[in-house]
Amino acid sequence: MIRVLEVINYYSSEMASSCSRESLSCSEPSPSKQGGYDTQTFDKVSKSFLLRLIESKLFDMPMAIMYLFNSKEPGVQRYIGDKLFSFDDNSVDFFLPQLISMYIQMDDIAEAIDPYLVHRCRKSCDFSIKCAWLLNAFHDLNAESKSRGGQLISTILNEHYKQGPSEPTSLDSFNLLTKKTHCRSRSDSSMVNLNGIQIVRERNFLGDLSSGMAFDNRCSCTEQIAECRCGAPRMCSEVEFIKCLTTLGHDLAKQATREARTTYLYSQLSLINKNLPAKVWIPLYDCNHHILSIPPRVAAVLNSKDKAPFIIYVEVAEVEDAERSPLTTRVSNLRQTRSEENLTRCESQDPKPEINNQNMFIVAGDIRRRLTVSTDIKSSSPTDPEDPSAAALKELWSEKEKRVREKSPYGGLTNWKLLPVIVKTGDDLRQELLASQLLLTLHSIWMSELVPLKVFPYKILCLSNDAGLIEPVLNTISLHQIKKQNKNSLSMYFEEEFKENTLVEARQNFIESCAAYSLVCYLIQVKDRHNGNILLDNQGNLIHIDFGFILSASPKNLGFESSPFKLTSEMVDVMGGLDSDGFKYFKLLILRGLIASRKHMDRVLSVVQIMQSANSQLPCFRAGATAVIGSLKCRFHLNLTESQLISLVDNMVESSLHSITTKLYDGFQYYTNGIL
Repeated sequence: MIRVLEVINYYSSEMASSCSRESLSCSEPSPSKQGGYDTQTFDKVSKSFLLRLIESKLFDMPMAIMYLFNSKEPGVQRYIGDKLFSFDDNSVDFFLPQLISMYIQMDDIAEAIDPYLVHRCRKSCDFSIKCAWLLNAFHDLNAESKSRGGQLISTILNEHYKQGPSEPTSLDSFNLLTKKTHCRSRSDSSMVNLNGIQIVRERNFLGDLSSGMAFDNRCSCTEQIAECRCGAPRMCSEVEFIKCLTTLGHDLAKQATREARTTYLYSQLSLINKNLPAKVWIPLYDCNHHILSIPPRVAAVLNSKDKAPFIIYVEVAEVEDAERSPLTTRVSNLRQTRSEENLTRCESQDPKPEINNQNMFIVAGDIRRRLTVSTDIKSSSPTDPEDPSAAALKELWSEKEKRVREKSPYGGLTNWKLLPVIVKTGDDLRQELLASQLLLTLHSIWMSELVPLKVFPYKILCLSNDAGLIEPVLNTISLHQIKKQNKNSLSMYFEEEFKENTLVEARQNFIESCAAYSLVCYLIQVKDRHNGNILLDNQGNLIHIDFGFILSASPKNLGFESSPFKLTSEMVDVMGGLDSDGFKYFKLLILRGLIASRKHMDRVLSVVQIMQSANSQLPCFRAGATAVIGSLKCRFHLNLTESQLISLVDNMVESSLHSITTKLYDGFQYYTNGIL
C-alpha cells in the first residue's frame, strides 16, 4: 500500500506535465466538464501514467504480477506480457504458479503471457517440465478437452517446443492431457524398412528399471552440438526418473510395517541405482547437475501415520549444461569381482584416484577400493526405533556429506555434491507451495525494512495435485524428539546443547525466529502447530514446517486452535522469562514486523488473490474469496495507530501464552499420535 503511494508521488510531476500537454487545467475545472476532466482525457492521462510506471525502474516483478491480474485492458496485459522478457528468470520463476493459474483460468491473460512461456520452454528443458507439472497440478481434469491449459500440457509433453523457432506452432494438433512419459524416439521400432532394406534398431528401455537404461533417451549427438539434432526426446529421461520416485512413494504407503517400508525403500533405490549415472537432475535445485547415485542406506522413511514420505540424499556431479555436458562414467559394471585378493592388489597398485574432469573418468582401482567398504552407511547419531528419520535429519550436514563422500565410488570427483530431497505422495502440496511463497514474500519485506526477523522458507515443487518434492530443513530436530530423547525441558536442552560461548547468540536466534514465525502464524493463520511440526536447528533457530492448514483451513475443519499463534511457557523460559529483556525484545520484533508488513500488504494479498482465483477448491479457500481475502486484510490492521498496535501485540502475546486450546491440542496430539 505504502509502496503504491510512493510510486504515485514519484510520478505526480509527470502527470502534471501530461495535464499541461493535454491543455488541461488541473486546478480550475472547465464549466463544460463536470468533475474537472472528461472521461476521454482522464483515460489518456491515466494510460500515460501507467506507461511511465511500467517503463520505470520501480516496476518490478511483484508489481507486474499485480497489474497483470487486475488489469482488464488487453493492450495493457500484452504490454506487461512483453515486459516479462526484461525480468531475470529467477524473479519470474517465483511467480510461476500464479502465471500458470492465470494461464488456465483467464484467456485474455493467457494470450498475453503465452509468447513468454513458449520462449522459456524453448530455452530450457527444466522450465518446460516444471510448467507441465504445475499445469498438471492446477488444471481441472474435468475441464473441456480444448482448454488452453490442457493444450499447453500436451504441447510441452509432446516436446513440440523442442523444434526451432522458425517452425510453425499448432496447438490444435495435440490432444488434451496426452501425458506421454514414454515418447517415441529413433529407437522405438525394433526393425524398419528403408528403400527395401531392413534395418534393425535398438529397443528403447525408457522406464524399464531392470534394463540399466531406464533414463537413457538414446541421444547420439556429440557434446559439441549446441542443440540435439537426432530427434531424441529431451524430457523423457527426467520425467521417467521423477515418476520412479513418486511410484516408490505410493508403493511404500502400501507396506504394512515400518520395517517393511524401510526394506522396500532400500531395494527399490538399489534398483534405480542400476540405471545411474544418467542425465537427470533434482528439479528443486539448479538443474546444472547429473545424478550419479542415491545411496540406499542413507535414505529414510519419514514418520507419518497414513502416508509414507521419504528422504533421499542424492550424489550429483555439477556440470555446465545438464543436456549437453558429458556424462560421468558408470561404475556399476565393476561391482562384480572374483576375489578379495584381486581387490587388494588393485588397491595397492592404485592408492590414489586420478580424475580427468574433461572426460569424467575414474581409475578402476579407486572404484574397487571404495567398493570394498561396506555399503551400509550407519549413522553416528542416536536412533529412535519408532522414528528412524530423526537421526538422519539431526546429523550435521557437513558430517553427512563427508561420510557419504568417503564411501562413494564417485567421491573423488572434484564436481561431486550431495543434495537432499523429500518425496511426498498422497498429499496435496499446493497449499504448502502457497505458504512457501508467502514466507519468502514476508522475508523479503522484513529484509528491505531492516527488521531482524528470521524465517527459513524451503523449496516446494508440485508434481501433481497429490505428489511433490520438498527441500529438507537441515541440521534440525523437532521439539517432540527433544522431549522424547532428553526428558528435559526446552530451556535445559538449550543450555546443554549450546555452551557458554554460543548460548547468547543461540538465544538471540531463537527469539528472532520465534517472533518471525509467530507473526507468520498469525497473518496467514497456520494451524496444526504440534511439536512434531516445530524444529530447532543447530544455531538455535526455531523453524516451523508443514503448512497444510492455512488461512481458513484447520484439522478436521474444527477450528480448534484459536490462539493467534503458538507460544508456550517453555519458549518464554528460553528467552529468559516474562520479565527478561529477551521477552521484551520478542514483543518488539512482532510489533516492528507487523508495521513493516502493513507497508507492503498488497504484495502479500496479490499472491493469495491470484491463487484463489484459479484454485478456489483448495481447503484454505473453502470459506470463500470474500471471507478469506477480507480476513487476511483485516489482520494487517491498517486502521490502527502504532500506539494501538502496541496494545494489540501485548494482547496477542498474552492470549497465546495462556491459551487453553493450545494445551488441549498438544494433549490431543499426544494421546492420538504420541507427539509430546
